[in-house]
Parts: sequence; structure tokens; C-alpha cells
Amino acid sequence: MRPLRCAILFMWAGILCSLSLAGQNDCPPLPELRTAFLGHSTLEQAFESRTLAERHLEGRTGPCAAVINAHRWVSHARSADFEWNPATKLNRLNSGLDSLDALVALHPDLDILKALRLTITGTAPRFLGVNGDWPVDRAATQRLLDTNHWAESPKFSVWMADLMEQTD
Repeated sequence: MRPLRCAILFMWAGILCSLSLAGQNDCPPLPELRTAFLGHSTLEQAFESRTLAERHLEGRTGPCAAVINAHRWVSHARSADFEWNPATKLNRLNSGLDSLDALVALHPDLDILKALRLTITGTAPRFLGVNGDWPVDRAATQRLLDTNHWAESPKFSVWMADLMEQTD
């Protein structure tokens, strides 16, 4: 009976690990999307990053599509950083965050979506009050950092680790 329990436990651990890594190994565009995200220093670059995600989204399905779509909405929301009009800034931030929240609701087992949500809420001004999901998002991000999820994107991994410190 004990070997059967061990086998079931091992299988369950493998399933959980694959869910946390979903989109990582079977989604070649992710390193490029992470690099584009880190390169946001103008409104135009944020739009280019969003467009890049939209191009990579074509023909994708499953977890890979969800993660690429999340990058799209992160770029959209983060483009608010470069807007001048306060109403446009807030609208862009909220629409990107709402779209990302919808993805998290559709795929609650994908930690990467929660970590990407933290890239928005963790960098937004605190007075906006968009940090309500921090405990969940920080826990998901820590699990990804612990498993070296972003090994193929070391700069992004460091950026996420720094974000964890900023949101502590």
C-alpha cells in the first residue's frame, strides 16, 4: 500500500509542478516578451511590446496563450506610466489590470499570471489602492522564484526578486 501512496504523491507533485511551469517550456516567445517588458522606457516601446505579444498570441492555445495574453495586458497597463493625461493614465492602468484579473480568474492555477499582475500593482502608486491581491501574487511570485522559473531570463528574474522586496 505504501508504494502506491508514494506513486500517487509523486504523480500529484508532478502535476502541480507542471501547472506552475505551464507556459514556460512550451512557449518560446516568453523570453522575448520579458525582454520587451524590461525595455519599456517610452510609451512607444510599451505599445510595441503589447503589439509583439498580440503577434505571438496568434495561433496559440492553452497556458501559453494565457501567459502571452497576460504580457499583452501588462504592457498595456504599464504604458500608463508614460501617459501625460491623468484620466488616460488611470483608464489604461485599470483596463489592463481588469483584463489581467479576468485571465487570473480563468486560470487560477497559473502562478505566472499572478506574478505578472504583481508587475502592475507592485509598481503602481500606492494611493491607487490596486494592491489588494498582493498576498496571493507575492506567494505565487515567490514559488516561481524558488523554482527558478525565469532561468532563461535572468534579468527578469532579478527584476522580479527586486519587486518582491519593494512590495514587502
